[in-house]
Amino acid sequence: MRTVRALMRTKGLPRPDRLVISTRSRSVHLEFTSGTAPDRLAALLLWSITLDGVSLVWTHQPRTSVSVAATGRRSGLAFSLAASVDVTDLDGHAGVDRGRPVVVLAGVFRLAPCVPESVTHEEVARLVRLGRSVLARRSVASGVAA
Repeated sequence: MRTVRALMRTKGLPRPDRLVISTRSRSVHLEFTSGTAPDRLAALLLWSITLDGVSLVWTHQPRTSVSVAATGRRSGLAFSLAASVDVTDLDGHAGVDRGRPVVVLAGVFRLAPCVPESVTHEEVARLVRLGRSVLARRSVASGVAA
C-alpha cells in the first residue's frame, strides 16, 4: 500500500475509483469509472506511463462501450489498469468492415466487437483529445459554454 501511495504522491497521479491490492500475488488493480470519458482515459494513460513494460489493449464491448486496459510493473508489483467509455462520448458510430460489424472512432479506428487489440499511448492520447473536443462541442451546443 505504501508503494502505491508513494507513487500517487510523487507523480501526482489521479486517484482510482477502485483499487484492489493483492499481497499474495504482489499485484495492484486500478479502475477509473467516474468523471468524464476523456478524464477516465487520461487517468489510465497517466498511470500507464509510470510503469515499466507497459502493454495497452482496447476492446469494443458489444453495444455501446470501449474498454482500455494496461498492464505493467513498478517496484516489484504487477499493475493492471482499466477504464471504459461510451462510444458516443468519442463520436463513435457503428459501421461495417469487410462484412463484419465494427465501431468507428475518430473516423480512423475500427474496432470489432470483443476482439482485444494492442494500442499505443499515442492512440489513447488521441482518444482523450477527441473526447475533450466532443465535450466542448456539446457544451457549446447546449449553451453551457460561451
